[in-house]
Amino acid sequence: MGLRTALRRIGPLGTALTLGQLGLVAHRHWHTIPAEHRTRLAHLLRKSRGKPSNLSRSERHELRKLVRALEVSRLVRSGAKSALGMRRRIGS
Repeated sequence: MGLRTALRRIGPLGTALTLGQLGLVAHRHWHTIPAEHRTRLAHLLRKSRGKPSNLSRSERHELRKLVRALEVSRLVRSGAKSALGMRRRIGS
């Protein structure tokens, strides 16, 4: 089942609840990272303005290191488990 079909089946309230749950998971994940890493990551992302060429070589290396520390795969797994749990609670 595709995402669009799944969202249509659970309806607008279910979609809103699922998105809220995913936002909560992302928020919790973000706060597992040390505050100084979050601050530095935000600074580098603002400085780059979406273009890695706006950063020096050492800043790009630091940015890669900080992004790896985010453990995006863990965030995705947590989000998927959370969304699946919401789907079961809603009854779809």
